[in-house]
Amino acid sequence: MKRPILLRPPAAAHAAFTLVEIMVALALSLLLLAAVIAMFGRVSEGIADSRSLLEMADRLRLTAQRLQMDLAGVTVTMNPPANPANNEGYFEYIEGAATANSNIAINSDTGQSDPTVGDYDDILMFTTRSSGKPFVGKLNGNPAQSYVAEVAWFIRGHTLHRRVLLVLPGTVARAAANDFYANNNGNDISVHANLNASGALDGTVTANTLADLTCRGCRFAHNRICPPAGPSPCDWGQLGLPTLAECSSTNWKVGGPVSLPAAKTNLDFWSNRTSTSNTDSYPWADNTLQAGGSRLSDDIILTNVIGFDVKAWDPKANNGQGGQGMYVDLGYNTGLPNPTDFSSLGDNKSSLMAANNNSARVYDTYSTAYFSSNGSNGIDDDNDGVVDNDNEKSPAGTALLPPYWCPLRGIQVKIRTFEPDSKQIREVTVVQDFLPQ
Repeated sequence: MKRPILLRPPAAAHAAFTLVEIMVALALSLLLLAAVIAMFGRVSEGIADSRSLLEMADRLRLTAQRLQMDLAGVTVTMNPPANPANNEGYFEYIEGAATANSNIAINSDTGQSDPTVGDYDDILMFTTRSSGKPFVGKLNGNPAQSYVAEVAWFIRGHTLHRRVLLVLPGTVARAAANDFYANNNGNDISVHANLNASGALDGTVTANTLADLTCRGCRFAHNRICPPAGPSPCDWGQLGLPTLAECSSTNWKVGGPVSLPAAKTNLDFWSNRTSTSNTDSYPWADNTLQAGGSRLSDDIILTNVIGFDVKAWDPKANNGQGGQGMYVDLGYNTGLPNPTDFSSLGDNKSSLMAANNNSARVYDTYSTAYFSSNGSNGIDDDNDGVVDNDNEKSPAGTALLPPYWCPLRGIQVKIRTFEPDSKQIREVTVVQDFLPQ
């Protein structure tokens, strides 16, 4: 007898997901996806910020190297006054009026002073000789090069400019002073404005020698005044110096007087905004000397700069650590009972002496061309027992002595920049010795 076949009951059907379960699963998936996207976004942002910081650090490093090479090639002995017969050129350091605690730099978000902004209106100008590749520029629109150049470092707004003018004597003889730097001429030559027999500008320029450049009136951005009238001024206020964009305007005249725009206060150095007012938050955006310049960026070396602080080595200054000597601002402490090399505002027999603590102070290798012939004839002309003293050097009724008589043994330059996206700040310090300490 066959056994009956037993059939198993059909398996129970699998229960379907409910709508609520599907919605919860979808929400959790979206949350997980959002978290992953946010994580990748933060990683990408971090990579971008890191790349920006690396690029900023690299630009800052290259700028510091360029400044170091320029300073290492200074042509003049840092022991004023320089004798034009030695054909050495010059060195000029202008300590601006503004300092890190100035009320000019503000944070526009809080309206308070901005402590991130350092000293920003110092200026370095000097002649330098390259030990490697020559300096390059233009001569009548054509490429030119020289191993010796006149170099100026200064800030305009939060842009650091490095103006290079080739020292090529004999290449420019009585060229027109108007439009000299513009593209139709394209000149990057160190020149001085010529004077006629009556002492007025005659509208022409001539290429400088290093001997010419010991005279302040022959240098870039100085008014053309030669001996015996006295040292020429270089007072551009908050503008620092004229940029190449301004000098390449067809209205620019080498050696001519310039009407400076009004000074500004309460400036936000981190801002990128521009306006046409004198109280805008972007430093000097509208404070240009000339419009329509054709060479806009050839002299720009670094952007987003919030500090260019130059200090001189003063071997007599008390560093507060039991030793002597430190880097100081010119005129850093005029009230000292025993003045140090650079504590004062300058020699009161110099036309470059600052009027007060808020005025620009100047260290200059100067020129013996400003001296009276009695000051170097080896004779005690005023019978005071001292041969060629200060009174004999300075002609009667004039003040023509160097602002600081002491040698400049070294300088320190701090350059501070910011990265606009990450809001990070970086600073580099350049130190250059000129004489043994």
